[in-house]
Amino acid sequence: MSNPEQEAIELETIEIEHHRTMGEALNRLRQNPDFQTVIMDGYLKDKVLASVSMLAVPQISEQNRRPGVMEDLISASNLQYFFQMIDQFYAGVTNPILSDEEEAAMAEAEQHGAH
Repeated sequence: MSNPEQEAIELETIEIEHHRTMGEALNRLRQNPDFQTVIMDGYLKDKVLASVSMLAVPQISEQNRRPGVMEDLISASNLQYFFQMIDQFYAGVTNPILSDEEEAAMAEAEQHGAH
C-alpha cells in the first residue's frame, strides 16, 4: 500500500472514531436529566418559544430589538443543526450503507460460511 493510501485510511479511521465518540457523547447527554432540563427544554424549547412570541410584540419592533431576537433563534437553530449532524454522522458510522461491491462480498462470504 502506498503512503498516500495509508494516510487516507488512517484519516478515515480517525474521522470514524471522532463521529463515534461525538455520537456516543451526545447520546449520554440526552440521557442526562440536567441536560434535558437546561438545554433541550429550557433553551431549545422554552427560550425559542419565548423568542418567537417576542417577535410579535410591538415594542420589540419599535425599539429595533427584533434583530437580537432573531439572532437568539438562529443560535438555537444552529445548535439543533449541530446535534442533527452528529446524529447523522453517528448513524453512518454505526450503520453504514454498503456499496454494491461490499454487499456482494458480504453475500458471498455468508454463502461460503453457510456451507
